[in-house]
Amino acid sequence: MHDQPFRHPLTALRAALGVPADKYLDHLDEAHHALGYGRMAKRREKVCRWETGVHTPDEHAQHAMARLHGIPREAVAELGWPDFLLRAFPDDSPVLYSPWTTAGTVASIEAATRGGSMDRRGFLISSGAALGAIAIRWSDTLTDLPLHPSRGRRLTAAMVARLEQRLDDLRHLDDVLGSTELRPSAVAEYNLLSNLAQQAVYDGAVGRRLFSTLAEASRICGWLYFDSGLHAAAQRFYITSLRASATAGDPEVGANTLNFMTIQTYSVGNPQDAVNLIQTAQRQVSGHTTARVRARLHARAARALSKTGDLKGCARELDAARDAYTAGPYDGDPPWAYSLTAGEIEMLAGSAALDLKDPGRALKHFAAARAAEYAAAGHVRDSVLYLARSAHAHLELGDLDATCATATQALTQNKGIGSCRPSDALSDLRNRLASHRDVPVVREFLSLSA
Repeated sequence: MHDQPFRHPLTALRAALGVPADKYLDHLDEAHHALGYGRMAKRREKVCRWETGVHTPDEHAQHAMARLHGIPREAVAELGWPDFLLRAFPDDSPVLYSPWTTAGTVASIEAATRGGSMDRRGFLISSGAALGAIAIRWSDTLTDLPLHPSRGRRLTAAMVARLEQRLDDLRHLDDVLGSTELRPSAVAEYNLLSNLAQQAVYDGAVGRRLFSTLAEASRICGWLYFDSGLHAAAQRFYITSLRASATAGDPEVGANTLNFMTIQTYSVGNPQDAVNLIQTAQRQVSGHTTARVRARLHARAARALSKTGDLKGCARELDAARDAYTAGPYDGDPPWAYSLTAGEIEMLAGSAALDLKDPGRALKHFAAARAAEYAAAGHVRDSVLYLARSAHAHLELGDLDATCATATQALTQNKGIGSCRPSDALSDLRNRLASHRDVPVVREFLSLSA
């Protein structure tokens, strides 16, 4: 469909040029010839194969792309395919490359919303060593950076408290509404906080609290864009959140942002990058946060480690998550810590078991989560997601009746939820079931979900 995210940088760049694959090859051929490489073979399927990862363009074609899109030639060798194409999106530069200072935070804040609803890029703008360096810079910069209040309306602690309450309402609405419905409200809150951060007058304590609130608003926006499959925009908000938390000197809110960045990274990027992110968060708040926050980070680390196949590491982190969870809660828990429950830990354990090729154990964890009343009315989207994963586990065990019964339950609950993740999970399940369409119960589910 026309509003689907672009899954590859080249697809997004072609869309910006407004050309189909064959016309793009015409442009590329001209650049190829101008570089002295001669004429290209212009088979239309080339572009499709490049964008789906089937083939990698040769070095001359990559240099021609760099010329066509105004990318420095040296980026081709330095960044490799397709990462060098990311240099063609200049609006990302303030977020990625601004100094880790208050001025750099402000530049990132201003850039995070550029493109708005038009930014349909469904890929990461930073990965590997570059992404890890961002997390390290956050960790190294977490001091009380000097704030430079402007001339304008004076901001008080009571006003910031009201703003914090508005964000708490958004967090709880996210439990029951989809990202499609909530994203405009979240961006509006972010813009309000952004304007206050740049134009209001405040003292040091109020300023740090304001930037901490702005960091959480940016994290919420990042999550809602991720939940919509818009990964470039999500990552811009996440990195901006890290910068704002560093300006505020607030390691907890930044660690929570890294928790959510970890989800995005192991979902669409390199799982080892995800492990590195969550471990940076753990190191930064070790000994300086509550048991509930530690439990949250341990559980996320377990999930990330399961994506790398680390069975022992995953089990160790899950045990630590359960131990820390039973030690809380405390009055000092951040307001966002409420969302971690015993059921959520078991759901994550079930998903990790699926990653580690143990569907039987996955179903036991999913059952334990339901016993903990996880699938309550307040978490419909996540309930659908985990029902889809339960159906996947049944399929791995060869139980088609249980697979389709569970999948049908998920499908019924998913109606009206504006979220990509459960829908994508159900779509993946349909694809896995396609080879069993001769079985009546499977045929009935495929017909129901068509």
